[in-house]
Amino acid sequence: AAKTSSAFAAVEKVTLSPGESITITSFYGEAEAVEDLPKIAKTVSTEGYASDKFERARELMDQLTSSVETHTANHLFNGAIKQNYLDNSLRGGMPVILGDLDENSRASNADEDPRLKVYHVFSRIHGDLERDYNDFNIDPTYFSQGPGNYRDVAQNRRNDVIFSPR
Repeated sequence: AAKTSSAFAAVEKVTLSPGESITITSFYGEAEAVEDLPKIAKTVSTEGYASDKFERARELMDQLTSSVETHTANHLFNGAIKQNYLDNSLRGGMPVILGDLDENSRASNADEDPRLKVYHVFSRIHGDLERDYNDFNIDPTYFSQGPGNYRDVAQNRRNDVIFSPR
């Protein structure tokens, strides 16, 4: 059972004049023990830590959505395409081909080559952790995943056919 808050923000009294702004950076997560919090707090409050993590997250999102990068006159539309792809990928998973991938197997269908296995990273049952009606039990593994069903495949892996046709 949780003994401490999982998220917090601390700010002293601030008075802003017209045109001024303030940036509040918050972190959330978990620790094995309350005694670990001072070390974590020291790490996350290091100069540049938050901006470095934000930049890395941006790079990762750009990398994950690079196959649907769109350039139109409407920047909101371009962003919506990337966000839709990212949302569906995080719900249904992103296919990664594992196995003995050589030049001859690059053009073959992964289903026809017994040396290859398609693994969907980020795959979770029904997709959304934040939806209360989904009872999630996520193991503390590097790639969180869960069992799926046909609805998950049909609804959330529809990107595979177009963007990862193998």
